[in-house]
Amino acid sequence: MAGRYEHLVVRKPVNVNELPDHDFSHVIPYPVLMGKDLVKDANAWALYLFIKNITREMIDLAVSMDRATPHKHDFDEMYLMIGDENAITFEVMLADETYRVATPGAVYIPKGVPHAIRPVDGTPGLAGGLIPVCLNGEYITLPA
Repeated sequence: MAGRYEHLVVRKPVNVNELPDHDFSHVIPYPVLMGKDLVKDANAWALYLFIKNITREMIDLAVSMDRATPHKHDFDEMYLMIGDENAITFEVMLADETYRVATPGAVYIPKGVPHAIRPVDGTPGLAGGLIPVCLNGEYITLPA
């Protein structure tokens, strides 16, 4: 017998093949952990990008890529940088300011603030990644 809250539990992510204004083609498909497609009552959407064993080749590829196209949302968003200490360092653009944040860490992005992110360094052999969390149930971008 299923409990009354069973509909709120996601046991398997749904993979999507693209994310507007982002090029993470080296990790496609994107496993979506939460969103209105998975839990109709959800007011959050979350994607999971995680590397179990970072290699020098992965770091070099990531550093050579452009950051996500600067964009904004009509809702708040969070970047959760997860994993081993200093596994991955991300460059996060918030409006006209740029910050470096290494795992583990987090960035809160208020609605309307133009932003972009990209990995800029990593440590081979460690594990780390990124979980963007959109606080509206689905991922929708607007031009910056």
